[in-house]
Parts: sequence; structure tokens; C-alpha cells
Amino acid sequence: MAKRGSSPEAPKGNQYNKILVVLLFAMLAFNLYQQNLMSMGMYTPSNNNASITGQLRSTGLEEEDEADTIIQRSYDKSYAHILACDEGNPSGKACMKKTLDYFNTAGNHTNNIPSIPWWFQTLLRDIQDNGTYGYWHHFFTSTPAFNFCTIGKVATTEWRRVFCKLNADDCIVDPKKCGKRMCAWRTHKEMPEDAPWAVFLRDPLERLLSGYLDKCYKPKVRRLEKHCEPNAVFNPIPGIMDAKSNKYPSLLNQLEGKDKQMFAAYVDVLPLKWNVHFVPQAMFCDLHQNIYSFDFVGKMGEDFMFDLENMANQFGDPLSEVLNSSFGYLDHVNTGKKNTGRDKNQHSTHAPAKVQQFYTAQTVRRGLELLSIDYVTLGLEVPEWARQMLRNDVS
Repeated sequence: MAKRGSSPEAPKGNQYNKILVVLLFAMLAFNLYQQNLMSMGMYTPSNNNASITGQLRSTGLEEEDEADTIIQRSYDKSYAHILACDEGNPSGKACMKKTLDYFNTAGNHTNNIPSIPWWFQTLLRDIQDNGTYGYWHHFFTSTPAFNFCTIGKVATTEWRRVFCKLNADDCIVDPKKCGKRMCAWRTHKEMPEDAPWAVFLRDPLERLLSGYLDKCYKPKVRRLEKHCEPNAVFNPIPGIMDAKSNKYPSLLNQLEGKDKQMFAAYVDVLPLKWNVHFVPQAMFCDLHQNIYSFDFVGKMGEDFMFDLENMANQFGDPLSEVLNSSFGYLDHVNTGKKNTGRDKNQHSTHAPAKVQQFYTAQTVRRGLELLSIDYVTLGLEVPEWARQMLRNDVS
């Protein structure tokens, strides 16, 4: 026994061995605990892009769904390698350029650089100038004062109408600043520095289909808008000749008119040229690194109308009246009716009601892979129809 005031005696050899055994068991138990967390579907991003606490899906004691495995594996091989922003230039665009340069310059000279998927390489390339970081994704108003991050294929047309109405006084005071449409998405009045931020998100798979239906489904729209990229595949210049001076056949031959096959072809090929309407939501307004700082985050899903009411209540008048004039949400709230994607709307693609018509298990897998960052960093749930489609697919 050690005397009072002196250091304890060092343990003998057998005691050392016992302590080492205990420590080894403790480490083993901890590793098993971490593996169990992964098997339960809890995402654990490997860099600073952490998922939203409490939002991501856990399956309890059930075996991990294939969807969770696809998302985590894809994220770890791609988006997890986005480099940290420089303190002097914290913008998401600068971070992506830094990451792109890193893989372009260092990747060919050392074995320590991880290999990234080709589609992630092209995403880093294309978002530099395809409009992802355009100022038009940031709306703001002083009545009531708040900022809004708008994302393509998340009711952008309706949100433009909302902010045009909220900022209508700006166009009366100074019509020249409002353009031919007499609309101001960004108020000309002074904004409070601490004005809150809001954003609406959408299920990535549903948004992917909505973008396809809006930009690719109709050949006439493909020709006029040229948003169904790469245009060399989906909107080629007429009269292209091959090496023998024969007219080059359409690459879409045998695919046009076949919903599942045509959609699958687009999802496979779209990363050759990422169009802004299909870029992951997490890239807009730097959401992948600052979603935690937003004061309101709504979802364009079944409870969309109820989230609009929550938004109106949080920010105050005249938002409720304006939102209702654009979305008609009060009828849904008063009757408890959910948003199913079947309501009549001039601009709506009704994507939620069409997933079975266009998606296959393989297209779901590809979509989850390309858009994994949305599920990991934004806390979005994989829809049950997609999980079930994977379960039903016996390969």
C-alpha cells in the first residue's frame, strides 16, 4: 500500500497484462459501436460537412437499407473530399475551385491523392460557370425583412412571383430598376444586417425527375431552351456527318417515347455537362457548409403547404397573403390536405405523382449516387417509394 502523500506503487507484470487486456477490449467495443452506428443508417461524413443532427434516417435495429449504403459510399468517395475554405475567401465557389485545382494539379504527381469519380470531377468543373453561384439565387425583401435562397426546380417560378409582390413598392418608386417585367426579386431598400435567412428544399430524386420533365421530356423544349445537356446528345446540331460523310444517326434512336429508358439515359449522361437545374441543392447558397445558420428550412414535400404556413407565421405580414396568392396554401391547411403533386398548376411538372412511370431501381441508385451530398449535409430523407423500389429489385 502506498504511504499517504506518496505516489502509488507501479503495478507488477501481471497487473500490466490485465490492464492491457482491458484496454484492448474497450477499444474493440468502441469500434463495434461505431460499426453498429453505420449499419443502422446513421451518416458520418468524413470531413466538416456534417449532417443535421436528428434529421437523418436511422433504421433502429433493422439491417441498413441499400439506399443508405449507396449514399454513404458515394459521399465518402466524392463530396467528402471537398477542401476546407480559405479564411480570406470562404465562398463555396472558391472552395470548389480550390478542390478542382487540387485534383487537377496534384493528382497526377503523387499516390497520396485519392481517386475521385469522374462525375464529381465534372461537377467541380461545371459549377464554376453554369450559374450555380449566380446572384439570382439570393432574393430579399424588407416587407417583412428576410433573405431567401432560391434553388432551381424548387418552385422557383412561384418564389419569383412572391418576391415581385413583396417588393412591388420598389417598382413604383423607381420603375427603371425593375426592368420590362416590372419586378424586383431583390429590394432596393436598405436591408437589416441581421435579417434572417430562409430556404425550401426538395427530395433530390423528385427534383431530378422534375428537372427532366421540365427541360428534357419534350423535344421542342430541348431545342428551344437547350437546358437538357449535354446538347451534343440530347439536342444535336442537325446535319452532323460521320467520317464517311454520312448523316450521323441520332443517339436517342429507340429511346424517344420510352419513359423509363429515356430518363435512365439522361441520368447516366447528365454529368458530362452539369446543367444548373440538376446540380445538387447543397451547392446553392453554400448550403453544404452553412445550412445550420438558416433561420427557416422548409421542405417541398407532402407537408409543403403546412411549411408555408409556418414560414408566414414566423416572418409575419404581409407574407401570409402573398404566399397564399401564389401557392393557395390556406385551402390545404384548413382542410388538412397534403401536397401530392397532382394539383393543377401551370408550371408544375407533377413529379411526385410520376416517379413510378419514370424511375427504375437502377435510376434510383444512380440518382442517390450523384446527389448523395443533399442527403448527408441537408438532412433529407430518402423517400419510401425509392427504398421499396430497391428492395423489390432482385438482381
